[in-house]
Amino acid sequence: MGRRQLKIVRLLEPELCLSCRFAERVQSESEGEGGGCVIRCLRLDCDNWDTESAVDAAGPGARDEDA
Repeated sequence: MGRRQLKIVRLLEPELCLSCRFAERVQSESEGEGGGCVIRCLRLDCDNWDTESAVDAAGPGARDEDA
């Protein structure tokens, strides 16, 4: 079984993600900021990501198991 490290990236055009079939809104439980609504993207080759500002997701559930 493989493991993926989840990353948090900035979106270049967030409005595009709201109607994308690969995106879903989820509640964040980030430390320090109190959480909030974020967009989870299932498309790994999206051009709407600013990958240079990516940071590792921390906390429980930060790693997803591939089936």
